[in-house]
Amino acid sequence: MLSKKFIIALLAVIIVAFIGFGIWLGSYLSSRQPNPASASEYSAVYLSTGDIYYGILSWFPLPRLTNVWSLQRSGDQNNPQIALVAFKNSLWGPVDEIRLNPKQIIFWTRLRNDSQVLKAIRNPDSLQPQAQQPAASPAPTSTLRAPVR
Repeated sequence: MLSKKFIIALLAVIIVAFIGFGIWLGSYLSSRQPNPASASEYSAVYLSTGDIYYGILSWFPLPRLTNVWSLQRSGDQNNPQIALVAFKNSLWGPVDEIRLNPKQIIFWTRLRNDSQVLKAIRNPDSLQPQAQQPAASPAPTSTLRAPVR
């Protein structure tokens, strides 16, 4: 029969091994880079009004977007400009959430990790030179250039 001290020592070694494995697994998973072609947590939602919103989409109990961004179009046909604007920084001061009418959703899709829109959301100043931003503007925006057709 095994002694009590041996069983306690064996259990301690097993517990330490599990803790060590957990620490290693956690550091391994946190250091991995996401696959650029895989889906991110962000979605694009196209509504029947023609508006496109980007954010984290949940469906229960009704469709809802959080961390919401939208496209604003400006300029003329020769020089179209598209700006990505944080919804929460709109003039009328909404919260950073949109509850959607499911009947108004034409389609939705997940954004890939290498999406230009997602890169702009994660770093709003990445696509717009600093000199073009007004100094007093509280709304982070990124300008995307649309192809001229």
